[in-house]
Amino acid sequence: MNRPPASAEGRRLRAELYHQWERAMTAWWDQALASPAVLGAMGRGVAVQTGARTQFEHAVDAQLERLHLPTRRDIVRMTRIATLLEEKLLAQEDLLLQLREELVAARREAAEARAEAAVAREELRAGLAALASPTPSASPRKARS
Repeated sequence: MNRPPASAEGRRLRAELYHQWERAMTAWWDQALASPAVLGAMGRGVAVQTGARTQFEHAVDAQLERLHLPTRRDIVRMTRIATLLEEKLLAQEDLLLQLREELVAARREAAEARAEAAVAREELRAGLAALASPTPSASPRKARS
């Protein structure tokens, strides 16, 4: 086996050969891609491949339908339905959480109102009891005869 020289001259020669090859390939590809004939052939090739893929997909779908299995279209449809149902479920969960928070707040307000009412009743009872009990200074007067 002949090894290329490891000298600086050998490295320079390899780099020069690579750059010449790169310039030649770039010029060739630029010319090929600018040619309407090449581009037309590439377009026809892509069209043929697309048609073959479409035919294959239709054949697979037809076979799946004959076997009573879901097709890709069926799976996409079911995925959309599942996504919509999930969104509705999440909205219902959010609503339920909001209602729970409102219920807790209403219960708290009701408990506070009951406590305030109990305090007010006790104050009223105390006030009524004070009015009902005789005070020493307010003893009834005896009639003079």
